Amino acid sequence: MRIGTLVVAVLVFGLAACQRDESPAPVPPQAQSCVLRVGWDPWEPYQFQGADGAVAGLDVELIRQLAADARCTVEFAQGSWQELLGRVRAGAVDVLMAATPTAERLGYARFSPPYRRETFALFTRTADAQALAGMDLQQLAQSGRRIAITDGYYYGERATQVIQGEATARAFISAPVVELNYTRLVDGEVDVLLDDPFVAAAVLRRKGMSAAVARHPLEIHSGEVSLMYSKAGVAEDLVRRLDAALAARKADGSLQRLLDKYQG
Repeated sequence: MRIGTLVVAVLVFGLAACQRDESPAPVPPQAQSCVLRVGWDPWEPYQFQGADGAVAGLDVELIRQLAADARCTVEFAQGSWQELLGRVRAGAVDVLMAATPTAERLGYARFSPPYRRETFALFTRTADAQALAGMDLQQLAQSGRRIAITDGYYYGERATQVIQGEATARAFISAPVVELNYTRLVDGEVDVLLDDPFVAAAVLRRKGMSAAVARHPLEIHSGEVSLMYSKAGVAEDLVRRLDAALAARKADGSLQRLLDKYQG
């Protein structure tokens, strides 16, 4: 898994990690000017635009809560995941949600402790499901099947080895946004796609494709994701403040209630 151009003003923070919105301690006036520029790409139910035009979803609710705990406001800007990664590197974006630490990303970003698990699975056309059910990712790639992935997404170490493998890389077809892969699958341009099962369910329901697409039995990657903070845009003391807010929400159960709301 996963933006405007405002400058974060002078930040002075003095709240303890256990503080909650219900009984906030006095906050220095200058802390009220903290603004987090948050990038998002359509990935329902985690990040999406609601019928009222507001950005919504599990990840979005979480960053709003943590920003409020840290006495910051948020501004959202949409882009493809690959574009957003570049803007985090440049400091034009402060935060990305649902990100996995990699060696490259650690060069320009800091990461929160993980806040939810993420799983990727394979999806095929229903008509092909039985024929492909016994094949793993490498076998699918070696057999000449065309496999859809999304630009900049990290699918785990083992999947990445296949995606970048000398003998298998040509099987993978990348799209800038994940929803394009579903259209390509149903239209026969690709044979398999990789995506989060919760995202797949939302997209297929919204597009009326549920009968045409089937989940493959193989689970590709299961891991944990974090919030990703631009080193060029977010000061270390603010990262610590946000991490403390995340720890407090884990401890009081509010994070789990949020997860259950979307994934329960």
